[in-house]
Amino acid sequence: MNHDFLCPKCKGYLNVGERVIFTIKKKNWAGGILLLSPKLGEYIYEKHPTEKIEPGEKLEFHCPICQYDLTVKGADNFAKVLMKEGENKMFYVVFSKKEGEKCTYKISETKIEKTFGEDAGRNIDVLSASFFR
Repeated sequence: MNHDFLCPKCKGYLNVGERVIFTIKKKNWAGGILLLSPKLGEYIYEKHPTEKIEPGEKLEFHCPICQYDLTVKGADNFAKVLMKEGENKMFYVVFSKKEGEKCTYKISETKIEKTFGEDAGRNIDVLSASFFR
């Protein structure tokens, strides 16, 4: 099945080839580019070799097109993008901004459709409160 990832603000496409592209920043660092796997639950990423990300360190994720902050309001440890599945199904994909935390969520307008990663169970309540007020 074909998936496209889009910025929730500008609706620009974030995936190119086999990667989803983000600009990232962290405390005391101007930023860089991070490439994530488009496969939900696969926690592989690429970055420039000089960029150091420590275990547990939280990053800021931004759209590389419009620089929109992808942080989930009310759940600051998570970022969100839109995922277009097929021709017209849209979901949010929410993922942890902390290095090494393995949790990803596929969210529709009404519920968390699917969870991925060994750390996903501990954040369901926070995300439900943020998405389904």
